[in-house]
Amino acid sequence: MSRKWMALVLSVAMVITMVPFGAFAETTTFSDMPGNWSTQALQSAVDNGLLTGYDGKIMPNEKLTRAQMATIVNRAFGAVNQASLTGFTDVVSTDWFYPEMAKAVAMGTFQGSGNKLNPNAPITREEAFAVVARALNLGASETVPSGYTDLGTISDWSKGEVYSLVNNGYIKGSNGMLNAKGHITRAEFAQVMFNVIKDYVSTAGEHTLTINGNLII
Repeated sequence: MSRKWMALVLSVAMVITMVPFGAFAETTTFSDMPGNWSTQALQSAVDNGLLTGYDGKIMPNEKLTRAQMATIVNRAFGAVNQASLTGFTDVVSTDWFYPEMAKAVAMGTFQGSGNKLNPNAPITREEAFAVVARALNLGASETVPSGYTDLGTISDWSKGEVYSLVNNGYIKGSNGMLNAKGHITRAEFAQVMFNVIKDYVSTAGEHTLTINGNLII
């Protein structure tokens, strides 16, 4: 595997080789930054370059498109290599997201449906969960999580990967539901990423950190 840089995602349970890229952006103040459950996750996403705002707003409640999510995951895990997209009919080289989708396909986080990647479509929660599980190489779990009333709504193709995220404690849902077919917002996905990666280290030298979760170096 050829990589431009090397990094590590470290946790108590796993060591994953990854590449950080585009992280560690300058902290910005946004007029619509919420003061709720998502604030810390959104601020972390901004501070580490995963999310950028527009016109002074972070737009926490807007739905993420598939291309936008591919971009965030690429930034978080430092995707560099690009796959050929000649087999997909809904992306062209002049699209802003073309290199990001090419990186996502090369990374294996996005696979598309037939000959389409559907970059402009809002991404569903189960699609988002499957992408994150692939990024973490969690594989598909056969262990059915307990305590959820809507597991039957999860598509067969994503079920194992969704189970993996739940069983590893990265997602919890709300009110006993995962809402797999619902569309994920910027705030919700920032929270998923914060659950997955607690901190990033970008400078050389010795660091003393107390991290309860994954760390990208």
